[in-house]
Amino acid sequence: MGIIKLSDNETSLLRESFPKLNYDVERNIINGILNFNLKYGETGETIIDEYYIEIDLNHVTPDGIPIIRETEGRILNVAKQRSISSFNLHSSPDGSMCIIIPPKVKERYPHGFDLKELMKHIQEHLYWISYYEKYDKEPWKAYGHGDKGYIELYLEDKEKYSDVFKNHFKCNSRPELRRKLKELKKRI
Repeated sequence: MGIIKLSDNETSLLRESFPKLNYDVERNIINGILNFNLKYGETGETIIDEYYIEIDLNHVTPDGIPIIRETEGRILNVAKQRSISSFNLHSSPDGSMCIIIPPKVKERYPHGFDLKELMKHIQEHLYWISYYEKYDKEPWKAYGHGDKGYIELYLEDKEKYSDVFKNHFKCNSRPELRRKLKELKKRI
């Protein structure tokens, strides 16, 4: 996809709904504080929190999601305190966040990039991390990284994600798919 440029409507949305975030037009980056007050599910915990983030609209994944970073090292510190890999918190050592498994992008963003949906998505992702930080457990099951995530996706709905699984693992037949799944289950 390349580069995303915000429209006047999107910059207005950002200004009105997220006043602690700044859109630097010259650098084409959104940065600042993203805060939230969220509750999930009937028994979900309300969490009020904030993170320093950067959304780099110059670097977009092939699926159309810009690179999003937590810039103060908070997620990395949580991982260090818990003696886990930052990848378990869906964050890379450089602070960039993994907010969605590629096959789910079109489901969440059916019409391509949507700033309002992206901001909601980032808040949900950060809620997950804050919940983990507070309770030392996931508020909901997140997909694993890499091959593990594709296996989980396939097992979630074999009919819906069969082609995604086959394409990802280059399986050309049903028996090949079964062999690959059996092999991967042993490794993961």
